[in-house]
Amino acid sequence: MRSFVLSLLLLGFFSRPASAYIEVPHSLGRCVNDSTNIVLMEVTKVNVEKNLIIFKKLGDVKGTHAGTEIRHNIGKAGFHEREWKNIMAWAKPGEKAVFMYNAEASETCIGTYWYQAYKQGEWWGMSHAEPFLLRTFYGDPERLAELCVRMLKNEEVIAPCLADGNKDQLHQRKGKLQRLRAGLKRLDYNAKRDFVGFGADGDEPEDFQHVKLIEASSPGWKFLPMKVLGKIDDRWVNPMFEEANWREGKAPIGYGEDELAKRKGTIVAEKGQDFVFRRTFEISADSLGAKGVSFQLNVASDDSAQVWINGQVVDRDPVDDHEFAYWNREIEVPARILKAGKNLLAIRVKNKANSSDLYLDAEMEAIVPKPRANKPKTPLVLRNSTDPAVKPVVLADDPRDPDALKVDAATKTLTLKCAIAPRKLAHLNEEYPIEVIGSWAHPRGQKAHETVVTFKGIKPSEIQAAMVALGVAPGTPAYGDTGPAKGAEVELSIEFADKAGKVVRFAPEKLMVRKDGKPLPPIKWLFTGAAMKQPDPEKEAKVPGADLTGTLISVFPVTDSTIFQSQLTMKEEASIKLDTNRDLLPKEGTEAKLIIRVK
Repeated sequence: MRSFVLSLLLLGFFSRPASAYIEVPHSLGRCVNDSTNIVLMEVTKVNVEKNLIIFKKLGDVKGTHAGTEIRHNIGKAGFHEREWKNIMAWAKPGEKAVFMYNAEASETCIGTYWYQAYKQGEWWGMSHAEPFLLRTFYGDPERLAELCVRMLKNEEVIAPCLADGNKDQLHQRKGKLQRLRAGLKRLDYNAKRDFVGFGADGDEPEDFQHVKLIEASSPGWKFLPMKVLGKIDDRWVNPMFEEANWREGKAPIGYGEDELAKRKGTIVAEKGQDFVFRRTFEISADSLGAKGVSFQLNVASDDSAQVWINGQVVDRDPVDDHEFAYWNREIEVPARILKAGKNLLAIRVKNKANSSDLYLDAEMEAIVPKPRANKPKTPLVLRNSTDPAVKPVVLADDPRDPDALKVDAATKTLTLKCAIAPRKLAHLNEEYPIEVIGSWAHPRGQKAHETVVTFKGIKPSEIQAAMVALGVAPGTPAYGDTGPAKGAEVELSIEFADKAGKVVRFAPEKLMVRKDGKPLPPIKWLFTGAAMKQPDPEKEAKVPGADLTGTLISVFPVTDSTIFQSQLTMKEEASIKLDTNRDLLPKEGTEAKLIIRVK
């Protein structure tokens, strides 16, 4: 990320720059708290050929933005073409947006979409969309500005947003609309704690009537060992299936768990085999037809459970083997599969041969919103723009160090002075997975919080020029899912004095570990060269993108503004989360050397 990562983006909200999406849910309180400036703005001009948007400032919500014009260069940025297309399809004169920034990094909400941009001279250049911020806010930008104003007065507000869930659905701007409490005292994202209702209407918390349809640990369950049914497929899950000779008991049902006795449940004799369960329940026409009603089914099982209602699958536990908990699965049941009157819940609980236990309990309820009184809407009042403006932070280049890079033409080796990077920057709330090997240090390095080593005193493009001087032509960097990185293979190593003072040298792969404990796949490092970027879309001049980001070596193709990349793809990026090997690395700030040898 740019140095914005630096601060709000620095603080977490802005700390996943020009790389991957912000996947960790952020509360609206966090976004407001971490922004130095929040501006309500309006589109005045759109260049559809170059994908440029000119905004005018309507008013300051937080801080004072210098000037009245804000320029966004959307280009064709993003990991998927839908990202820039969604924004340009929206961009028409008169449309409003909320612009949040801190130093050189920003997030912009256009209502039903968000995108990230970084300061590039007089422009803000988009890096990619932020669809996961729809879990923070989804709705009218003027309403977002109003909520921010009220939060800054230490009021607690209700914000419409999309529920956390399927990531592909969020990319498509689809999901269940809900409302969460938000405020500067609610910085962490906790949807369960802050939930007030589904839908986008209403600024007041809802009160709910909870109608129990199935009580936890209640009687009325029918059950059998799965093998007793024989080969009847899944006919037993249908409401019309004949239950003759099925056993009946009180939940919880199973064996081998002390909780069965505590809850006065039913113990079965058969062990090491799957069991099937059926339970009927009634829903009144009033509950089923109530406006805004939702239905919640909770399941506690050991091992995993498959669940049907009225013959339709509503849940398949993705974890095959686990202990029971209240609750393993919390399932929202679609109202369309329910009916007024009698309904059937059917559950299959898996169990391994020689298993020491089996367990099932469940509860279900209808959650019916109670009518609310409407409060008059408070008009949006923004501060005028006559307050003294704080000038944007402009980061000066580091002093050039003529000794930063040593070139050995005979061995075709480059040696770069560097230092062991900190795993957590002081302004951030957490550590982020490693995505690069070498980056400028904070605050100029966009990836300074996600790197193994940092360097200064030299531009990445100078290192690229040194490679070319050795007779190696740059290849083609990968970005997102555009295809594999291409380029001459190089050998990378990092040299430092270990904790005992002995000088040691390791390949980068040895200095990283997977957070899930699995071994790293083989990694090849390629001299791709940096993609050229046009910081000012009104000027023809282009510069190597790596000189804008400060990124030298990227593990994943989260950016093409780098000099070297591995052959790993975004598929691996989604599943491989990396940390540094703290058993091998010395303390942060220790001097080191990054050695690059042409193979």
